[in-house]
Amino acid sequence: MLSTLGETKPRDGIHTFVRNRYFYGKLLDVFHFDLEQDYLNEKRWLLNRLVSGYGVLCGLDVQPVEKVRAVKVTPGIALDRGGREIIVPRTSDAIPVLPRPTATSHQPPGPCDEDYVHLCICFQQCESDPTPVLVDECGQATSCSASSIQERYKCIIRDGKAPEINLGSGVADFVLNGRLNYYALVERVTRACPELPSDLCIPLANIRLPPGEDPPEASDIDISPRPIVYSNDLLFDIVLALAGETPARTRGGKQ
Repeated sequence: MLSTLGETKPRDGIHTFVRNRYFYGKLLDVFHFDLEQDYLNEKRWLLNRLVSGYGVLCGLDVQPVEKVRAVKVTPGIALDRGGREIIVPRTSDAIPVLPRPTATSHQPPGPCDEDYVHLCICFQQCESDPTPVLVDECGQATSCSASSIQERYKCIIRDGKAPEINLGSGVADFVLNGRLNYYALVERVTRACPELPSDLCIPLANIRLPPGEDPPEASDIDISPRPIVYSNDLLFDIVLALAGETPARTRGGKQ
């Protein structure tokens, strides 16, 4: 049995953390156990967001479902814009893709944003494992309560195309006369800490809507709008590729 919790977002802004201080005889109650979990979760999410960034770590391909007007997401892992881990352990159920709206005379010919939707994946928590409550809370008659929280995901279809990935780089400002401009780096880091966005979901693909009730094909799915997380291995491979070299040996995390 599962019930969906309201979305618990990481706290925005800069704040200090509070953790338990244990001593013999300390009474541990719900508040203190929640405090322990919140400390570990929120600090990990903060480091994920500010150090690793957000996007797909691996997998999460979007593929058409045979003979059905739907798509599916393959197993994989991503970090949402709040630093929370989204894990898809097995291929998702079919995600319906609604028919394209009826064309009108003012619509331009050929593909446009109205011909597309985009698929997003979001972090979601669900209550599970109901257990009898032995002691009620402030006289409330409660027979049972969820004893665990499962970290899951949900997929959302949104109208139009996902925003394009900005491939512009400020690296040119960091290099002056062939030397690293450390002052420019310091300026970039010092200006401000990035704020937590209101939408924490990750776009995975643009999907071109086929005419009528036709199911989408592989050629209708474009995964290029997805952000990705640049792991150390991936960054090293990019540096080697730019230098015209190939890795001499297998490194950690690679096969």
